[in-house]
Amino acid sequence: MSNLNFKKIEQSIKDRKKRHLQFLKHVKTYKPFLELEEKAFKDGALNKKTKELMALSISIVTKCEPCMEWHLDQALQAGAAEEEIYETIDVAIEMGGGQAGAYARFVLTALEYFKEKNR
Repeated sequence: MSNLNFKKIEQSIKDRKKRHLQFLKHVKTYKPFLELEEKAFKDGALNKKTKELMALSISIVTKCEPCMEWHLDQALQAGAAEEEIYETIDVAIEMGGGQAGAYARFVLTALEYFKEKNR
């Protein structure tokens, strides 16, 4: 996979980490949002992995590449298998059509990135 594509993902991760502290300090809604996120993704009737896969599908449909990268990573950390990622992409394409298919290519690049990173 192209080093340029991996650099885009690495830059997104770097930017998120850098801006996290700024947001905590200056954006009043950010900390409550993080608390909401923590509660929403906590194991319940649905486990964290399932919720992350749901969020990944929504991220594809809404065309949010940083969201795709984040929720893919979280899903993988929660134990998602590659086949589950592909089925999540299937759901996104069914809900979002051709545009979702085009944006899902980014998920496949990010999947290759995380597989490479975790070797």
